[in-house]
Amino acid sequence: MRVAIGLLFVAETLYAQDSVDVTFRYSPPTAQSLVYLVGEFNGWNNQAWPMTPMGNNTFIKTARLALGGAPGGRVTGAYQYKFYYPGLSSWPNDPLNHHSNPSDNNNSVLYVRNPTIYQFVPNERTGDVRASNPEISAYIFPKVGSTIDTSTIALTVGEKTYRGLGASYDLSTRQLRFRIPDALRNGVYPVMLRAGATADSTSVRIQAGFVQITSLGDFTTRKAVRTIYGVVEDTSIHQVRITRNTLDTITASVSAGQFSAVVPLAEGKNSLQALVRDSEGSTRVSEAVAFTYLAPHAPDADIYLISAGPNIILSAQGSSDPDSGQSARLKYFWMADANNPQIIAGVSGASTSQVIVAAPSAPGDYFFTLVAEDPDGNRDTTRNYFSVLPDRSVERSTIASSPRWARQGRLYEMFFKSMTPQGTINAALPYLPYLKSLGVNILWVMPVMENAAPINNRSGPGYNIKNLFKVAPEYGTNEDFKNFVKQAHALGLKVILDVTPNHTSYLHPFVVEARQYGRNSPHWDFYQHANIPHNTNGLGQSLTSDGFVYYSGFSDQLLNYNWSDVDARAFMIEVYKWWVKEFDIDGYRFDVYWGPHRRAGGGAGNELEMGIPVRRALKKIKPDIFLLAEDDGTGSGTEVIFADRNGGVDAGYDWVLYGGAIRTFAFDAASIENLHARFYNNNFYPGQNALFLRFMENHDEERIVTVYGEYSKTMPVATTVFTTPGLPMIYSGQEVGFGLGLTDYDNRRRGVINWNAAGKSLLLPHYQRLATIRSQYGALWSQKLTRLTSGNGNVYAYVRPASSGDALVAVNFSSTPQSVQLALGSQVFESATVDGKPYYFNDVYNDTSYLLSFQNGQATFTATLRPYGSLICIKSDSLMRFAVPPLVFVEREGGVGTPTAFALSQNYPNPFNPSTTIRYVLPFDSFIRLEICDVLGRVITTLANQRQESGTYAVQWNAGSNPSGIYFCRLAAEPTSSGKGARTVSTIKMLLLK
Repeated sequence: MRVAIGLLFVAETLYAQDSVDVTFRYSPPTAQSLVYLVGEFNGWNNQAWPMTPMGNNTFIKTARLALGGAPGGRVTGAYQYKFYYPGLSSWPNDPLNHHSNPSDNNNSVLYVRNPTIYQFVPNERTGDVRASNPEISAYIFPKVGSTIDTSTIALTVGEKTYRGLGASYDLSTRQLRFRIPDALRNGVYPVMLRAGATADSTSVRIQAGFVQITSLGDFTTRKAVRTIYGVVEDTSIHQVRITRNTLDTITASVSAGQFSAVVPLAEGKNSLQALVRDSEGSTRVSEAVAFTYLAPHAPDADIYLISAGPNIILSAQGSSDPDSGQSARLKYFWMADANNPQIIAGVSGASTSQVIVAAPSAPGDYFFTLVAEDPDGNRDTTRNYFSVLPDRSVERSTIASSPRWARQGRLYEMFFKSMTPQGTINAALPYLPYLKSLGVNILWVMPVMENAAPINNRSGPGYNIKNLFKVAPEYGTNEDFKNFVKQAHALGLKVILDVTPNHTSYLHPFVVEARQYGRNSPHWDFYQHANIPHNTNGLGQSLTSDGFVYYSGFSDQLLNYNWSDVDARAFMIEVYKWWVKEFDIDGYRFDVYWGPHRRAGGGAGNELEMGIPVRRALKKIKPDIFLLAEDDGTGSGTEVIFADRNGGVDAGYDWVLYGGAIRTFAFDAASIENLHARFYNNNFYPGQNALFLRFMENHDEERIVTVYGEYSKTMPVATTVFTTPGLPMIYSGQEVGFGLGLTDYDNRRRGVINWNAAGKSLLLPHYQRLATIRSQYGALWSQKLTRLTSGNGNVYAYVRPASSGDALVAVNFSSTPQSVQLALGSQVFESATVDGKPYYFNDVYNDTSYLLSFQNGQATFTATLRPYGSLICIKSDSLMRFAVPPLVFVEREGGVGTPTAFALSQNYPNPFNPSTTIRYVLPFDSFIRLEICDVLGRVITTLANQRQESGTYAVQWNAGSNPSGIYFCRLAAEPTSSGKGARTVSTIKMLLLK
């Protein structure tokens, strides 16, 4: 027994020698009777460690903590902690500790070392110091069983180091308190404290003097007036004078030693100083604080396009200048893009206000640039374009125009973290040919900018942006994303980027500064600081302890941005312009667009603060840009967001369809009626450019296959989404049925996709055919929809009228075959319908045709639909065949290690009909070209032509309507890095038997 006690005593002594006794201190903002210390050291139990009251609402708790921090803790070498008292919903961290973990609820962090430095103040969190000789304090706790060697204590402030501080260290309280003997000028100073082998650093902002302007200066603003703040040492003084550039003077009141003043700014630099008279009658003057006011002088260049018979007039006469009398004196410089489909003579070099050009014959988009210059040399540049359509008609672009590729669009939402196990931009590159072959033409890329914590597949999909100019390191580099966009463009794919106009991260530099300096920060007004009554979608509004508003249903890490502030607006517009210029992206998807829209005008809601200014700025540099808003696009009052109604965007969400019909679809006649009503939307469209985004799932919603419970049920709904008016969208993995059978909610929505999910064989060809059909037939791009009576409650049938060829669609929502008989009247068609003339209704979905003849303008269409089947017929004078392009499915295989040799394997199956899989191995990152050739060596199709990382790949080729016979697959690979092997070519022979 004595031996056991002795061993226990030795063990405790050894443990103690590797520990530090830390006395935590906390003073709640309101009087409390009971406070608890909570952290990794007590399993985050908010009742385990009550603190001892010491008077003056201060509580302490001494804890013995092992050196090196919490075993397995979130911060190496440290313990995380907070405080708690009854009634709190959010536990406060330590207001005197400048170390916190923003990636983990902003917990305070204490690094336990020998010795341990605690509550090193003043620091960034405690605010400005009003004394030029500030007192620096910190607790320094030694290892248990030892004492502090005070000769090792040193304090560095700026460039000066103070030593011999032993007299300033209290051995009983363990606190160092040292007043800087040398007066510091106002400014920010780095401060470092050393004790033994331990060091800690912080920064201190000095704002001292008898009178001081505390507002941070050296800021460029677009506001003609500025509110400045300051302090006066003598609280008996009640008036202060503010001078601007030592000349103009305004007067402001002083209360309790503090003042604020609204100061009008002159154009250019404004040097502001505060002056007061002290009790002896002497004038005291503050240090100067500067603001630079940018007054608007640049002209606003504008290109307006006018059709004039066979000509088109490029007019600059809508250009204007903010200075009186300058608009009429503007000079103009014109330029036609060198890569226009056809050379347009007489534009480049022209200097007149109007340029007349003959309408070109070659179809395509024709871009022009205009520079307007005023007599003072101020310039503005804008761009615009017109399109020559295949029938040689001309479509003119205006501020309201949406690009044709968007009106004809098939959208695909991408999340890099779910595309591949690697979750990087480069790892997703091999999927671009697949997406092209799938038939989509627009890629919505979820946010790529650096977040407060690494982007992940669960609660952090990228909307907590802290750096608006940098790609998240876990995704790659800015150059990687630039290359991604370039490779997408090479395949004819457009890229729109997801951004967050509603908020920034709480770790964005503007927030960090605003939190440190409060209203003295010029970025304080960049954020919302008071509740604005408006429709919050039920999320509610909350206020952080330091006065930042956020939506309660989101997180206090996502702080509402203030678009009503002209400087905040100008900054964010420059961000959006930068991504367009730097990366050549084709547009944006604006996350929570409804937030800034509804908060505008003090909660009245409008497009003047964000939507319109953003659109105008972006259309100047990319006139065919596409802007999609996460906001209601259908329903009463929602039309105001669309550019056709003088709003800011081209497309909005059809939440009414998704929530009220698709998600609740019950596969009965009533559901079909409800679905049609939502699609039809009372036949209301805000304008010809307005698009309703229609979808079955996205990254925030449940996978539709899990809602319906089986793959086949999703097919008829998908058909309607792709063949009715609007902009259809596929969320990545939807086309293979990913999600069914998975129990984890986040994994279903945003987990790494199994591209060989059980629904692939059924759904992938369905989506490819739908997207490809929509890409080719103009009837499906219009806003026209005519319901047909099918005589069968399980079938939804309608016509999409178009003079180029009407489309007839019938969809079976039943699990059994259904016959349908449709009475067709010539009035439902836009293409010519002549009695007695045979017309082909070419079913491009099933690759078959129906021959009909009209009598007295009437005909009967009869067909049988497979279970959950569809038919999509194009009315034509002739028989048409429809061939879907080869589906190029590229799959990176995992678990095989780094390949060591180049190889092109024999396709499987072989012989095949009509699909086969081709596998190859790249030992190095290479630029590859994979082609299918006939026996004469002619290239039938190119399956891949791009850079790929080393790895093993599988490509699926569907021979489609190609005839039986021998084909060759040829792979050429050239390493992208020198010294990594030579160019390699390999060929295999394949046999197609039908």
